[in-house]
Amino acid sequence: MRRSPGIYRWLPSIDALWSAVVLAGLGFLISLIPLPPNDFWWHLKIGEVIFTTRAIPTTNMFSWTLPSDAPFTYGAWLGELLLYLVYRAGGLPLVTFARNFLLLMAFWLVGRTARERSGSWRLTAPALALAGGMSLNNLIIRPQIWVFPLFALYLWWLTRYITASRSARSPSDWRIPARRLLLLPLLMAFWVNVHGSFVLGLVLVGIFAVGETLRTACRPARSEAVRSQAQSEAVRSQARSEAECRISEAECRPDALPWRRVGLLWGIGALTALATLANPRGVGIAAYVVDLLTDRPSQALVVEWQSPTPSGMANVIFYVSILVLLLTLAFSRRRPTPTDLLLTVGFLWLAWSGMRYVVWYGMVVMPILAQEWAALWPHLVARPARRHPINLILLLLLTVPVLLVQPWWVEQMPLPETYWQQVWRGSPIGPLVGRETPIAAVEYLRAHPGGRLFHEMGYGSYLIWAMPEQKVFVDPRVELYPYDQWMDYIRIGRGVRYHELLEHYGADRLMVDRELQGELIRALEDDPRWEQEYADERTEIWRRAR
Repeated sequence: MRRSPGIYRWLPSIDALWSAVVLAGLGFLISLIPLPPNDFWWHLKIGEVIFTTRAIPTTNMFSWTLPSDAPFTYGAWLGELLLYLVYRAGGLPLVTFARNFLLLMAFWLVGRTARERSGSWRLTAPALALAGGMSLNNLIIRPQIWVFPLFALYLWWLTRYITASRSARSPSDWRIPARRLLLLPLLMAFWVNVHGSFVLGLVLVGIFAVGETLRTACRPARSEAVRSQAQSEAVRSQARSEAECRISEAECRPDALPWRRVGLLWGIGALTALATLANPRGVGIAAYVVDLLTDRPSQALVVEWQSPTPSGMANVIFYVSILVLLLTLAFSRRRPTPTDLLLTVGFLWLAWSGMRYVVWYGMVVMPILAQEWAALWPHLVARPARRHPINLILLLLLTVPVLLVQPWWVEQMPLPETYWQQVWRGSPIGPLVGRETPIAAVEYLRAHPGGRLFHEMGYGSYLIWAMPEQKVFVDPRVELYPYDQWMDYIRIGRGVRYHELLEHYGADRLMVDRELQGELIRALEDDPRWEQEYADERTEIWRRAR
């Protein structure tokens, strides 16, 4: 491929603009994702508690239906603290911008991985679109936002290590990727304190180590005659360095890593696993993850822990990606490596088991898909890189709409009215706050406090932040509450034996969501034992009749 002379080689190619268009589109959509109350406000409050007390809490604190000292593990304590520090520095707009920036960085890294595997930005673009499109359900603001770039960085560096090692002709060709690999344990020491998905970092390193071990062990070597000849020449000449002898050994297995580099992968895996101990619970962090993954209320009742159904744009794109993957593998001229097979099967199974895992599947498998496309359409890889100043101008123009929908300016954008119906426009707490956030109702409660309040689950998260003195019935700390209490919560919300159950718990005040708990509201309207004291377009507050 002929390189453009001088400064032209630093300009974006016309092929790179294809992926830039996709990234800009993803940035635009990500920036417009509304903020539901469930998984943000209570995390923000815990971050404030950690900041003010200089200690990580270990108990319930906020619910009146359980003892205040009921134990609870805040495994994402550092992610919560970071959320609060960013919020303290710039309010909700800065937190929202941080989410947008971190996710764009993560998908850019996924794009780089796909580009290096396929050799073509043009083939990277559709793979990146699939990865981003299927992930849109998983990109709300919560501690998980801090780890998306970490996961993408793990994938990129591990991929670069095995590809650079295979193509090395001198030790310096692979030394830089190897050095970067040594940073993975350091990143894990951060990741394990930010979010429970740190396990996926271990899974990535483990899959690469196992896959490359299988490839090195099972790939047939060249003939022993060729090996002997190469070794004899090295001995006779004595001009070769020890490093060059290692390269001749690697050439005996042209598609596999030499054992010493496979051993480094296993060593990095061991150090990365050891780095997970750098958390307040030590080895107990493993028990925390197991408890969360086997928690009955979370697994049975929370939608994102359920298998994805073919409804909604993101889930439809997920199913389309599986179809595209199967068709591509059926017709591809490239034989997948053991590592590719393990990554594909492992993360597809993970995504199939729960919607919250689809984003990881997209990041891992789409670069593999791009490489398979390169084998199918090699002419797209061999295209010359046409560079011109106009490409840079087009690239800058692509950033304009992404900048305009950042939280400081988004409310001035002429977006469709159907979008503005999903968020509070002009909210005093910040932009793009979801309509299901009970801002006005909580202000009413501030002026009229008291009572044991039953409420919608997401309301509990906002109450913990905005009015912590008003203890909650339940909240999105799902694993804190027993399964039977969650079943009672669902029955009350559906208007089933609601009065009996409310009496059982001692609730004398209700804050109900009109869209999510309409059956309960209709029952209350016909029940003289309850009277309405407040209503807005989304929330109603009821109390026992006097």
